[in-house]
Parts: sequence; C-alpha cells; structure tokens
Amino acid sequence: MKLFFFFLIPFLFVSCASSHISSASESDANPASIRLAPDVTAEMLSPSFWISRTKNPQKIKMTRPSIAAWNRTMETVRYPASSDFAIVCDLRKYDSVMTAAEIRSQMQRYPSSSVWYKKVKGKSGEEIKALSQKEWRALFEKMNHSALESMNYFMGGRAKDEELAKKDYPVRKAVCVRRSNLRLVPDDSFYTDDKDYWYDDIAQNSGILMNEPVLVLWESKEKDFFYVKTSFCTGWIHSEDIAFCSDKAFARLFDYAEKNQSEFVTITEDCFVLPPEYILNQSASEEKIPLFMGTYLFTADWSEAESEGTLLQRTPFANFLVEIPYRKSDGMLGVAYASLPVSACTQGLVDYTAENTLNLAFKTLGKHYGWGGMNDSRDCSEYLKDIFRCFGFNFARNSRTQMSMSGKTIDFDGKTLSKKRSLLSSLESGCVMGFPGHVFLYLGAVGGNHYVISALGAYYFDDVKVDANSVSINTLEMKRKTGETWLDLLSKAKILSDDGTFSDNRVFLNKKWEFADFSKITAGFSVFYASSAKNRKNSVVAVNAGHGTKGGATQKTFSHPDKSPKVTGGTTAAGAIVSIAVSDGMIFNDGKSEAEINLRTARIFKNLLLKAGYDVLMIRDSADTQLDNVARTVIANNTAAVHIALHYDSDGKKEDKGAFYCSVPDGIKQLPNVKNHWKESERLGECLVTGLASQSVPVYDNGKIETDLTQTSFSTIPTVDIELGNQCTLTQTSEIEKRAKGLLEGVELFFTNK
Repeated sequence: MKLFFFFLIPFLFVSCASSHISSASESDANPASIRLAPDVTAEMLSPSFWISRTKNPQKIKMTRPSIAAWNRTMETVRYPASSDFAIVCDLRKYDSVMTAAEIRSQMQRYPSSSVWYKKVKGKSGEEIKALSQKEWRALFEKMNHSALESMNYFMGGRAKDEELAKKDYPVRKAVCVRRSNLRLVPDDSFYTDDKDYWYDDIAQNSGILMNEPVLVLWESKEKDFFYVKTSFCTGWIHSEDIAFCSDKAFARLFDYAEKNQSEFVTITEDCFVLPPEYILNQSASEEKIPLFMGTYLFTADWSEAESEGTLLQRTPFANFLVEIPYRKSDGMLGVAYASLPVSACTQGLVDYTAENTLNLAFKTLGKHYGWGGMNDSRDCSEYLKDIFRCFGFNFARNSRTQMSMSGKTIDFDGKTLSKKRSLLSSLESGCVMGFPGHVFLYLGAVGGNHYVISALGAYYFDDVKVDANSVSINTLEMKRKTGETWLDLLSKAKILSDDGTFSDNRVFLNKKWEFADFSKITAGFSVFYASSAKNRKNSVVAVNAGHGTKGGATQKTFSHPDKSPKVTGGTTAAGAIVSIAVSDGMIFNDGKSEAEINLRTARIFKNLLLKAGYDVLMIRDSADTQLDNVARTVIANNTAAVHIALHYDSDGKKEDKGAFYCSVPDGIKQLPNVKNHWKESERLGECLVTGLASQSVPVYDNGKIETDLTQTSFSTIPTVDIELGNQCTLTQTSEIEKRAKGLLEGVELFFTNK
C-alpha cells in the first residue's frame, strides 16, 4: 500500500506587471522525485497543462464594473437566508459607537462546555490538559468581558445588568499594518479539540492581509489585543499589528474594482519578501516584510521620494514606488515608501480570466495548509479568497458562506454520479465548487477523472488517513473519513461571470423620472434592502437620513416644481424661489452632528423594518451621499410606497421639546403632484407621532408644524419629514432605539389602517 501527499513544488514563475499573469513552463522534474496524489501525473503540476485544455482561457469573465456590482450585492446575502448574518459587510456603514450588547453580539461565544486542550509543562514533561471552567473564566476575564457585564452571557447565561448593556462605546477605525492572525481568544496558545491531532489550532479564526481596514470594537484587559471586525469576520488581533487612522485614510481602503487602476498594485506572488533596504523610511521596519497574494498597496510618484537613488546605491528600474503602512509610536498610522519589483505584482487588478485564475492558483502548489490562516498559510476558503482578491472580488470567509455567494449556482445535490459527471464536463477550468466543509477550484477532466486544486487538510486512501496539509491536486474520487468520495459529496458550483445571476442593489437617479431635471447634486445613489422575513409585506419604505451631502449647502434648487416661492420659512426663508440643496444640519449639545445621528437612527429603523417584513430604500446609506433633496425625493417617488425623512430640530431651546412632523401647508396642497396624496402624507405623520408617543418619546404641542419643504413639494407619494427631537435630545443608542421602535409602530399603524 502506498500513501501519497505533496511537497513544495518550487518551479513556478513570478508574475509580470500587467493584467495578464504569466504561467510556468512545463516541469522538467523527474516524476520519481515528486510525491503525487493518486492518478496525478507530473505534467499536471503546471498550469499550462490545464490552460491548454480550456476553451477561451483569456476571455474576460467579468468586467471590473460587474465585479464591483457583485461585491455590493454580496453585502445583502445572508447565511442562512433567513438569518441576520451578512456573509460580508461594508465597514463604512457602521456607526461611530456600539452598545455593550451590540459588541457582545459581534463576539463569538465559547462556553465552558466546549472541550479545548492545550499542552502544558508538567512534572514528567509536556502534558495534554483540557481547559477547566476556571481556565475558561480566566480567558473571558482576559477578554475584558466583565466590563461589558457579559461574563454570564459568555458562560451561556444572561447578562445581569440589562441597562449596562445599553451603554455606548466608541468604534475606532484602523488598518492592519502586516499580515496577521485573527484569533478566537486573545492569546497565542495552541488549542485543539482533538487531543490526538495538533496540526489545526482551533483558536485560529482567519488570516488578515496588510492594508485591510478594520473596526476596533473592544480591547483585552492587558490592552495587548484588540477585538476587530473586518468585512469578512471578527477576531482578536495583536494590538501592535494595527494602526488607528483618520476617516480619510480609512475611506481609501475600499472599492478596488472601482478605483483608478494606476493608484495601487496587487501582490500576485504567493509571498514576496520585501528586504529592509528596499524601504526608504527605516522607521517603518528594519526587518523583512512579507507581502502575501491579494495584498493591495497604494502607489506613489517617484518624484515624491527624496532618496530614490540611495536604494541599494542604485536607481531601481522596473520597480513601483509603493506605500507601506506601519504603526507609529502613538499607535497611529504611518506611511513609508518602498521599491517593489514589477515581478511581484500587477498594476491595479488582474483581469478575471480562466488563464489568470489557474496561474494564480498554482503559485502556492505544494505549500502548507493553514487552518484559519495559521503559520502564514491558507485553508481552503482563504486560498480561494486570496486568489479572487487579485481580480477585485470580496469573498466570504468560510466554505459554507462561499457556497452561498452570489452567482449562477450549479446544484449537484441529489444528482446521480452519472449526472454529476455530465454537469462537470460542461464547466470551465477555474470554477469554484465544494461540499459542506471544503471548497476548491475545478481544473478539468482527463481520462475519465475530474481534477481539482485546493488547500487540503486530509484525505483517505485505502482506508488510511493521509494528513496532506498542502495545496494539492487530486481527483474527485478522493475519499473522506466516511468512505464517500468527493464526487459523492459534491454539492454546488459557482459560476462568476457577466451573465451570472446577481444584481446591483444601488438605485441611481434616472434623468427621465419626473422632476429629476430639477436636481443639482446627482452623483450619489441610494441602496435597496429586501426583507428576508417570512411575513414579507412587499411594501418599500424609503428612509431618508437628513443632511449628509458634502457641499450641499453651497448649491440651490427650485423650492417648487412650478418655480413659485416658498410659503413658509425653514432652513430657507419664506418667499424664496430657490432653496438650499442640502443643508449641513445642526450640532447636538454633546458635540455630535445631526447628520451622524440621523444616519444612526435610520440604520436602526431600517433593521427593524426589515425584520417586520418591509423592504427598505436607504436614501442615504453612508456619511456622504451626493444627492440633493430633489434627487432624494425623486428616487423615493419612483421606488417606494412612502418616504420618511429623519431629522432633529434646531430651535435654540434649553430642553428637549419633543417630536413632531412637518405638515403640508395650504399654499402647496394644490400643486398637481401634491394634491392627490397630501392627506395620506398627513395621516402618515400622525401615525408616526402616535408610534413615538407609545415609546414615551415626548411630543411637541399637537405633534405637527406646517412647513414648506422641498421634499413635500416635489413628492408624488405619501411623504413626511419627522423631527425626532432637538439639539438637547440625548444621542445614546438607547434613546435612538426608542425612537426607531416608535417609528416602526407608526409605519405598522399606517399600513394596517390603509
């Protein structure tokens, strides 16, 4: 009986600085010197073997605009479909604070009933020991859970102080300054749930690349670890591996498929080690810096570098000048310049073709498998994630969520082996596929066998387990512990192409829509969210977080569609023919901006609406949305059933006077587009105020003030500007949640009694 597994295959070429990745030549290696999996030949170890068997290998499968749209759609995908768990998220949409309860909900729980083992030094040498409940509690204490009043929660019970759970904590923006690890616990001890297997560290959650943006949610008791959220998962990271950054620096770290491709490079080597002498600013590092596949680095102009001729006493031709992030002594982000050879990267992104997919996939052939990215290696899902980052895709983190991603799905579940083989024969090389617990890339069929490549842990051959722990090639006849073959288990394949089944959830202003030509600021977009609730109501609520348009106060639009003057005052005085396009809003007594609190309120309100079964159009879904008040209203008119704008009043009072809605003044009730729905607008406002009052939100006077608003005068659907308080209103999350719940009650009341 023979056992087969892989060793390092060192003969693959590096890439060139273009959107085409060069392939390796055919191997001259002696097959007898290479250990191969069953039915794998030495010639199969070259990507060109498979590329030559692929139809149209250089055809671009998806353009960058399509990849960008795919990424945005991914942010709406849930796993499972009925849950609130988004498999990827946009970090820019999180608020500047989180409550203790929200932070706890982001943390993974590992109750003391979980059995973890670790190696300790005993009297007779190294011993294997299961964690006791006392040691679990010590871990939780190290995580600083007691400050969140969550020790009981994390031990499987309930928090003692529910009021403390509503306390707000700041969310800080940061960037990872080196390839690092995200851990389930804030220490580096090796833990396993199988005391007879010590290759996989069960406490390892994921690897994270340099220049990856993160939100810092919490810190360990000793402050040596931070608990961070990335777009694809959460985990504990060494504090020295991240640097806090400004909003501007943070905003750069997104949307690579939409960027100017000359602004950055993508590392296309498995790992290129940057020598310290290539770095201009030695404060960044005096050590070699490993740059892993899929890392994005911003480029700079060589004229900006003061000492380019001092690099190795040479002028570094065929090199990019790139920015290398590092953590300064104060914990903030610093940037150094470095010389990066074109052979290690490509400018911008790689074109998404079958040929480039295979060439990237073979870069790591024979390298170590790394559970959760341990030992600077990759597991099956991280292997695919890093490959597809080179094209600009934002993949989900693990195998089950990757199989839930957007795209055309080929379903193998319940199919006979004959039908599965038939479906496989129709697929192209480089297709993503998998079964529960494992994902891989399809290579093609040879001699009746179907071949795949993946970062593989173990397989069984002749009923004997083989711990391959390598990036390896094998057939689908490989077996699992159960005796079933990979072909038996094969469940899904994902085809990512321009004809795939996904759509963009952004809503732009259509210039053909009524009143659209009155808009002045139109470059932004709104975002549509479909409810996944079982009781989905098929009603769209447009939620408009007021203000939040940079430069909006410098532009003006007509006050009314018939160009008549305003009949009441507001931000713009009565009698004005034109009004401010989008005002800046006021500042609360605690220093927060109205634009920020409006957006926080809108997001909480959105989540409540989705759970209640309503679809939601978020008119403003980011800190800055380049849409003026006319554009916002026109988009709502053509997309939603009702339009609710959220505001807080600026009135100079010394107390919170309470909530009210802006009712429709007589002077605009006869506008052709207003006269047919203004009564429903009034009813919507009354329902919202009733709902707010039911949540003990104070109500001002009789709950309404006549106000001539651009939103009202350009509307064609029931629309309301609801003022939720004033500058004296408390802005902690508990107060915002109270108002959001009241708004939901108002919406339910409006649609129930329609």
